[in-house]
This record gives sequence, C-alpha cells and structure tokens, in this order.
Amino acid sequence: MASERMTVSTLGGANVFEANSFEEWQERMSNRFVRLQVSTNRPENFHALLHGRSFDDISLSRIESDAHQVDRLQDFICQGESKYFKLSMLLGGAGLVVQDGREAVLGPGDIAIYDTSRPYSAVFEDGAESLVMVFPQEALSVSSEGVAALTATTLSRGSSMGRLIGPFLGELAANLDGFSGHAGIMLAHNTLDLINTLIYTELGLGAKRADHKADSLAEVKEYIERNLGSPGLGPAAIAAAHFMSTRRLHYLFEGAGTTVTSWIKSRRLERCRLDLLDPALGSATITQIAMRWGFLDSAHFSRTFKAAFGATPSEYRRIH
Repeated sequence: MASERMTVSTLGGANVFEANSFEEWQERMSNRFVRLQVSTNRPENFHALLHGRSFDDISLSRIESDAHQVDRLQDFICQGESKYFKLSMLLGGAGLVVQDGREAVLGPGDIAIYDTSRPYSAVFEDGAESLVMVFPQEALSVSSEGVAALTATTLSRGSSMGRLIGPFLGELAANLDGFSGHAGIMLAHNTLDLINTLIYTELGLGAKRADHKADSLAEVKEYIERNLGSPGLGPAAIAAAHFMSTRRLHYLFEGAGTTVTSWIKSRRLERCRLDLLDPALGSATITQIAMRWGFLDSAHFSRTFKAAFGATPSEYRRIH
C-alpha cells in the first residue's frame, strides 16, 4: 500500500513528508486541509516534499513538487463545514491559480489568495516551490465578500506593502523548521496581521470590492480592530464614527452571520488569549490583560473566556 512507503518525520517541530510516488502524494494531499482532487500527467517517478507547521488554527507549509494539479470541486464542498482562505507565495518555478472566473499566473515572489468554500484549481509545474498558508476566514478583518475581489489575482509586488511582505514570507518559508512554542504562535499571528494589511492595501489601490455592503463591513471591522481596547466601543459609537445608523450597522453584520457585539467580544477574547501566551507579558495580571482589551469586570471576563476556550484565563496561561 502507498501509505506503507510514505516517509514522514519530525524536524525541529515541523512535520516533514516526502512522497516518492504520485499515489503517496495524492493520498497525503487529498484531505490535508479540505477535500481535493489531485492529478498529474506524469505519475511515473513523481517526487514531492512538504514541511508543515500548525500554530493554533493557522497552517504553514513549504512544498516542493513535480508537476501536478489540485482541484476543489463543487461536489466536495459541504454546507456547514469550516471555511478557510489559502494564500500561496511561489518561491520558485511557475504556477497558476484559477477561481471566480479569473486566472493568476504565478512566478517567483508572486502571491495569490483563494477561498476553499468555492471551487478552485491550482496548477504547479516541475520544480515549483511554494509557501502555503491556510487560516479560517473569520481570522481576517476583511469580509469574505471583500476578499472575493482579490481571489485568483496576483497580489502586487510593485506596491510598498508587497515589497515588504514578499521577502518576509520568503524568509519564513526558509526557516519554517526553526519556530515553535509561543514564539511560533506569535509569529504565525503576526504573519496573518501582515496578510490582512496587504489585502487592505490591495483593495485600497483600486481593486473592485464585491459590493458597497462588503466595503462598509470591512471598514467597520478595521475600526473595531483599532479600538478594541476602548471600553466605550459599542454599536452606537461605531455607527457614529462611520456616519451611519445603528440599524445599518446591525444589517451589515447580519449579512456576515454574526452581530456587532459578538464580533467585538470574539476579537477582544482572541487578543486576550494571545497576550496570555506571550512570555513578554508573563508578569501582567489577568485583570491588566482584560482591561487592556476593554474588559472592565474581571469576573465577567473570566466566565466569558472559559465559555470560549474551555478554561479560565489563569488555567489557560498555566496549561499553555
């Protein structure tokens, strides 16, 4: 069986997988993140190598492979399953990403993003090497509707943000085996923050957003992210800052399947969780961390945190 020939090892905390046949690669990749169809025109003597790391719900992989294609078919997409974005940066060789009627031809240094909740195809030529980052859609401040304007496009290397992020991702891929523990978690989330900034920049440079509603929601989420530490952050203040009614504000979030209050709470909890994992904040009290992100009642914060993560803040910090 192919699974008996697979070479899987651990190096510096990374999972290293080497496939010496296409059957091995097909078996490994078909369900690594979401269900995929994997194919090649030359299955004989196929070889591929994958270094993979996972930090919380963010996955990073450096992939080197012979020519192959992956397809996310409509029949593979199930209602209610988790939705992810995939971001690929080509490190070497050539590739192609197809989604939403667009094609992005990728060369070394090019970046493309695609959505696992809709069909897509990715094609890689012989010798292609890439960094693939997979993360939940809700991890971005930009709505999925907003990101839809950028799927299967080559994110600009000519912009100042593209010139900054490209080399960073290249260094990250080259040193993927060297990060672990708290430092790895922080690095993964910092990388996601940079990706978020890149997407905002690309949209702001003139890419058409899906519609005005998605545009407004993205701006509101960005405002919330910048003001999470303010105790007065709430629907009325947010609506006033954006010159809209609270009814309009609630309507924006209804379309995203959540509420304003729930979104604020989830983002504050996530910031608190990351602070609890940060060794540099080891001397900060639970109350200080809670107040830093807008929680004024320690007891309420503790109950809310436990409901979200299954442990009180102090227990979570001790365990992790």
